[in-house]
Amino acid sequence: MHMMKYLLFGISWGCTAFVCMNVIGYVIGGETFLQVLAENFLGHVFGSILVGISCATTSIVYSIERLTFLQQTFIHFSVGLSTFFIVAFSLKWIPVSSIPSLIGIIIGNILIFTFFWFLFYLYNRHEVRKMNKKISAFSSSEE
Repeated sequence: MHMMKYLLFGISWGCTAFVCMNVIGYVIGGETFLQVLAENFLGHVFGSILVGISCATTSIVYSIERLTFLQQTFIHFSVGLSTFFIVAFSLKWIPVSSIPSLIGIIIGNILIFTFFWFLFYLYNRHEVRKMNKKISAFSSSEE
């Protein structure tokens, strides 16, 4: 059941990211941006969904208790980023016209992934604290 939740969460995040990135692309690049998108619309949609699924479903690694948090994070981050870069290069989301711009784009994407990972980390840490507080209050009331 958890895997289905992760799968659906990944699909929703992939679709949300797709819409947001294309709105930004349209605002910055106008109609030309949408013309490029329309040439392989389904490829871009399914690529975004695949990246979302990859990032969400691999978060199940955090339930493997024999791994350290650092190992869990490395696996989750590596699989998510690898999937993103494979999809991004195959769908030409990342231009490879010059090495310096390619390096800058790769670093920028790593920073964006790190930022979103950190936001989810903070959210989940907050949720754990809330649950622990409720458990503590429940345990105290039973005594």
